[in-house]
Amino acid sequence: MLCCLTTKHFWQLKLCQPPTNDIILVGNSRVYLGLSPHHMSKACGKQKIFNFGFVACSLDRRYLEHAVSLLDMDSKKPTLVLGLCPHTLMPSSATNGYSYWSSQGHFERKDILRQILRDNLSGKALLKTNARNALNLSRGLPLNHYFADGWEACLPVHKQPEKYGQAAEKLVRLRQVNQHLVDEFLELVVEFHQRGIAVFAYRPPSDDRLREVEEDHSGLDYQDMADRFKQAGGVWLDINPQAYQTYDGAHLDYRNAIRLSQEVGRYLRNLI
Repeated sequence: MLCCLTTKHFWQLKLCQPPTNDIILVGNSRVYLGLSPHHMSKACGKQKIFNFGFVACSLDRRYLEHAVSLLDMDSKKPTLVLGLCPHTLMPSSATNGYSYWSSQGHFERKDILRQILRDNLSGKALLKTNARNALNLSRGLPLNHYFADGWEACLPVHKQPEKYGQAAEKLVRLRQVNQHLVDEFLELVVEFHQRGIAVFAYRPPSDDRLREVEEDHSGLDYQDMADRFKQAGGVWLDINPQAYQTYDGAHLDYRNAIRLSQEVGRYLRNLI
C-alpha cells in the first residue's frame, strides 16, 4: 500500500531526518520535484539517498550545514548533490520553504511517524491527498504525491511555460545573484571537501526561454561558476538541459524526474 503524506507531514518529515544517509540532494523546487532518491539509488548502487530540497531555497550556510548533518559520516563516501540555479544563490525571501518550516519549531520524528501511521490507517491521509489534488485540478495545477524520501512526484494537467517564464524573468530582473552568497557557498564546498564529503552540482533542466533569461539577467555566469566550483573541490555534472521536457519552463513531471534521477545516479555510480 502506497503511504499518503499530508503537506504538513511531508515538510516536517524533511526536518527530522536521522544522520543515516549516504547522499543528500539539496536545492529548491527544481530539485525536490526533479530528483527521486529511489530511482537514483537503483541507478547508482543501492545508496541510501534523501531529497532535502525546499521551495525557493537558498544555498546558504545554515541550510547546507543542516543538509550535511543528515549524512552518515561512516559512509564510504558521504555526498551532497546540488541543483544549482540563480535563484539558489539569491538572498532568502519570504517564500523560502526551508526558512519557513524550520522556524515552526522542533519536530520529534517518532511523533510525526506515529501521526502518519494513524492518518493512513484511518484513511485521513488519503482523504487529504485526494482533496489536495482535487483543488490542484480545479486550479490547473499538477496532481502530486509526496514520498517519504523527500521527493514530490508531479503529474501536470496543464502546461503553462509562458506564465512561469514571465514570472522567472520578472524575478531575475528584480533580484540578482548575491556575490557574498556565492563566495560563502564556494567556501563551504572547500570545507566539505576537506571533511571528506563529496560535493556534486548540476544545472537543473529548463526550457530555452528560462535558460536565456537566467544567462542574460541573473548575474550568474555558469561557466565561471562551474570552474570555481571545481577549483573548490566539487565535481560538476554535465547534464544536458535540453534532454528533459518541463511542464512550466523549469519543473519536471514524474516521468522526466525519474529519467534525470537515473542519469545522475549513473554519474554517481562511476564517480563515487
